[in-house]
Amino acid sequence: MTGTRLFRPVYMQHGQKSPQISTLLFERRHCAASSYNLLKELEVIQQSVRNKHVDQYKHLEILSNTRQPRRPADTWGISKRLHEEQHLANGGPEWITDTRRWPIWETEPLLVNTILDEHAGTEMVPSHVLHTDISTGSLLNLQSVINISDYSSYRRLLRVTALVQRFVKNCKLPHKEQIYGTVIANELRCAENLLLRHCQATEYNDEKKSLKSRMFRIPLVKQLRLFIDSDDIIRCGGGINNAPLSEMTKFPILLPKKHHITRLIVKDAHITHLNSGVNATVTHIRQKYWIPAIRQCVQTVVRKCVTCRRVVGRAFRVPEPPPLPKMKVEDTPPFTVTGVDFTGALYVKQTNGNETKAYIFLFTCAITRAVHLEVVTDLTKESFLCAFRRFVNRKSLPKLIISDNATTFVAASNHLKTLMESTSVQETLSGMGIKWRFIPQRVSWYGGWWERLIGLTKVALKKVLGRAYVTLESLQTIVTEIEAVLNDRPLTYASTDLNDPAPITPSQLLYGRRVTTLPHDDVTVDAGSTVAAADHAAFNRMARRRELLIQQFYRRWKTEYLTSLREHHRMSGSNTQPINTGDVVQIYDDGPRCRWKLAVVVDVVTGRDGHVRAAKVRTSNGLYTLRPIAKLYPLEVISANGN
Repeated sequence: MTGTRLFRPVYMQHGQKSPQISTLLFERRHCAASSYNLLKELEVIQQSVRNKHVDQYKHLEILSNTRQPRRPADTWGISKRLHEEQHLANGGPEWITDTRRWPIWETEPLLVNTILDEHAGTEMVPSHVLHTDISTGSLLNLQSVINISDYSSYRRLLRVTALVQRFVKNCKLPHKEQIYGTVIANELRCAENLLLRHCQATEYNDEKKSLKSRMFRIPLVKQLRLFIDSDDIIRCGGGINNAPLSEMTKFPILLPKKHHITRLIVKDAHITHLNSGVNATVTHIRQKYWIPAIRQCVQTVVRKCVTCRRVVGRAFRVPEPPPLPKMKVEDTPPFTVTGVDFTGALYVKQTNGNETKAYIFLFTCAITRAVHLEVVTDLTKESFLCAFRRFVNRKSLPKLIISDNATTFVAASNHLKTLMESTSVQETLSGMGIKWRFIPQRVSWYGGWWERLIGLTKVALKKVLGRAYVTLESLQTIVTEIEAVLNDRPLTYASTDLNDPAPITPSQLLYGRRVTTLPHDDVTVDAGSTVAAADHAAFNRMARRRELLIQQFYRRWKTEYLTSLREHHRMSGSNTQPINTGDVVQIYDDGPRCRWKLAVVVDVVTGRDGHVRAAKVRTSNGLYTLRPIAKLYPLEVISANGN
């Protein structure tokens, strides 16, 4: 660039005296911007020398990994003798006079705006700089200067394209006539026309050739009655020419449905129209553009809209239900696996007339579906341990206790969480050989086998008490009666045929009989004798009979109850796993959706079947929590291939 600028004063002083001087200019090209600046310099030079004395103009491309001939500027640091021997100051390097040794490189055509179209073919612009495609009428290599795929906003792409066009124009204008400041509407219109021509040239090149040649008609040209307007843009005709609409609406611009510019236009229309639905967005777009299969295109864009997904997006689809866990279908003693839950606060009357609260702890067996209810006055760890000791003494010592995280009732959640995580409680249970397991937070369906019994208990209390205001002693009596009724509920189908056996109940699996009916008296005792005087063999016979009855009930439990569980095993969901580490999600909450917290998936939790059913997420405050994927709402659409 410096040599080109020095050429003018040198020629004005010496070149005019020797008009036969043949001038050869070499220019090292650093970037596309220097080439445009060089055009301006050459224009001034050519006007000065009347476009006759610049025989050739070359760019010397210097690559770091290519060995290039030595240039005069590379003589810094050599000795005077070597400098005189090489004659660099007078004649330059040896290769400059030998055309066979000139560097050869592949030049890429540069983007030339429509502003330079009027100079095409003149001597002012070198032929290797201007490169147009006559068949399409649009300028090539727009993608090499502006990478359209890097833009997610159509308005930003328009402004960048307009600024590039302004830069090209300013390179040709004197400094006083150059344009600066805000991009005006005319510049945006020129930029939009350039983008539309580029979009149509990449997808509808054959249609444009057909329209210009008029030799044959492609079916799309006939179907949409395509034509080329004065801006070299393909537009659609139609039967609404006489409608009271604007010319732009009657003759919309044709756009391909899968081009990136089309998606940007659809996204801009969707946002401009206040994130409206598909129908409203389609109507807004058709005022100016015509896109084949426009509804599919709009649905694809709307489905990826983050703003819409934060308001109406769906949660991750859960996989199909897994097989029932072994602890719920194996033949083990009652209450080996026990679920623990509690009801909300119940208000009872004290003996002095004051009001106090009471709670009901529920212990349920995962195998027999039997229940045990305990009434407590508070949710302290002491009250829970006392209730747990009463349950163990009356029923059995469990090996595994499962409970939720007590997030259903906000008022008591912190109390129960502290209770379950208490050191004394854990030490007491560990000393008995009992394990305690928690289900993930806000996954009520994970504990559905005890939540269902909580619901039955509440319904029975409402039906029995109604609006009655009872004492704590009366409540304890009513709760034990409800426990007996729940343990006598049928587990299998109750047939209307008298010959069919009666349905089995949890109490039959526990005691070998129903607890709400009188037992059969098979032992005959004289009126004057005592129980101790009864036949010892008769009592042994009753014990063996009771044991046989329980075994018979367990055989029916295997053949009737377990097989009936298949009827309620619903196969719904999707086994595709779209959730991955690093996804941005919304966490479901009971409040308004606009206030749901955002989180990032840190880790996923898989079940025994290998499907993801929960995820560990990190919120904005740095806290980690475990949530089921059904309570996580993704903000980004992830395809099957992970994109």
